[in-house]
Amino acid sequence: MSFIKSCMALTNFGSMMPSLSVEGAVYLVRCRWEVYVAYSPALLTKKHPILQSMGKWGKYKKKYNSKWEDQPGIRDWIGRVPNDDTKVMCRYCKCRLRAHNHDLHRHAQTSKHRSFAGPKASAPLELPDSGPSAFNSMSSYDVPHVLHPTAVEKAVKRWLLEDTPGFDHAGFVVGDLEETAVIMCKSPGVLAGVPFVDAVFHELDCWVQWKFREGAELYDIPCEVATVTGRARRILLGERLALNILARASGVAKKARRFTQIAQSHNWHGEIAGTRKTTPGFRMVEKYALLIGGVSTHRYDLSSMIMLKDNHIWSAGSITKAVHDARRVGGFSSKIEVECRSVPEATEAALAGAEIVMLDNFEPQAAREAAGNLKDLFPQLIIEVSGGITEENVSQLFSPYINVLSSSTLVQGYSVVDYSLKIVKPGHDPRNPTVTTPRTSMPVDPTMPSQALINSMMLTTADTGDGGASARDVEPQGLVQGEQGEELETTTVIITTTDDNVSIMESTGHSQS
Repeated sequence: MSFIKSCMALTNFGSMMPSLSVEGAVYLVRCRWEVYVAYSPALLTKKHPILQSMGKWGKYKKKYNSKWEDQPGIRDWIGRVPNDDTKVMCRYCKCRLRAHNHDLHRHAQTSKHRSFAGPKASAPLELPDSGPSAFNSMSSYDVPHVLHPTAVEKAVKRWLLEDTPGFDHAGFVVGDLEETAVIMCKSPGVLAGVPFVDAVFHELDCWVQWKFREGAELYDIPCEVATVTGRARRILLGERLALNILARASGVAKKARRFTQIAQSHNWHGEIAGTRKTTPGFRMVEKYALLIGGVSTHRYDLSSMIMLKDNHIWSAGSITKAVHDARRVGGFSSKIEVECRSVPEATEAALAGAEIVMLDNFEPQAAREAAGNLKDLFPQLIIEVSGGITEENVSQLFSPYINVLSSSTLVQGYSVVDYSLKIVKPGHDPRNPTVTTPRTSMPVDPTMPSQALINSMMLTTADTGDGGASARDVEPQGLVQGEQGEELETTTVIITTTDDNVSIMESTGHSQS
């Protein structure tokens, strides 16, 4: 026992706990790294049944700490394991970890975790040399949860095959060397499309580390928004697809953010929504970008909500009949919206049981008046206004009686944001991709035909860059080694270059070997 006490004193981490067993009193000594069972001063072992019954982590007496839920770098992915407070769940990697602070931070640095959780890293939402970018929209950690992982993966695979259905000839040039590339934003925008870019590079066995949260306003440009690590060929396979996604998604989010800011500045609390006029095959990205920008997606597809437009009404015969027939198949779980061209049509739709009426192509003043009259008759009716709404006139439609303003400009009238991807090389500045290499002298072969020599020398001439003329004279006067007394023909070529032309002088002579 004195030996055990000595160990405890040396480690300064020990504690003794008496425990009874069939063998008598057993003392557990817990030092910094391990727990031992001591039967006598001469015996230390880790194989006692008491320790085996404690489980892998129980002997450390580490438990889930609720403070981790507020700790940067951990809070975004940590989760509890039901009925086991000695372990922690990683929500992104779907794995279990020991409830130990050191293990959590070590796990966060693994390549597997970063490939899944990198875009959700808890870096502050701010720009270099600027303050935080505040915006009123959903948390960027919540929005990706609306995406179905299988749907994203399927879309990404389809896009990659569309871009490279056969051979990747250019990929043969770069090979499989491990490289790092930077993604740069070169025009103002709102960062969006992160989960799709992650999926692109994950499909190619690369991983992305983001320097901004999704939804950050990128106005201090050019700026680096992410780094991509992986094999060179695979990075370049996903380059154009990833940049196309970022450019379009960020453009939609930027437009949506602008609409949101206008509504906030006028203290209007209704919803601004996009429409279904999206790009075929790209709807999921554009609808997702609307959420990042802070507006509503409206209905995602035809099954999301029953919307009866003019063609439906004309084909059915009347608004009332169309609404009743829609209710029969939609049941209680589907809302019905009717597109109306006048207040009488909107009144008929509300009386028939429609929950939403859309005032289509109304002038701003007429829309406000119609909405007020309808709200007096049907207080629970949701009123949407659509048609010709832009950033310039949207403020004219802000009214306490209007619940939704929908505009196709959000998904059809946006400008793309300019992004680029550059492989990082020593001494290379991604902001200025021009790489200047030192000019090297070219050895001259006197046996080369004069025209071939001229052509080869012209390839090495270059402008000095100052706008003035530059000249480079080459006088190869070589003698080919031959037998003694053999007469050889030599050629002297003088090449002078300027900005506008190249002058060449050639002379032929003979020499005696």
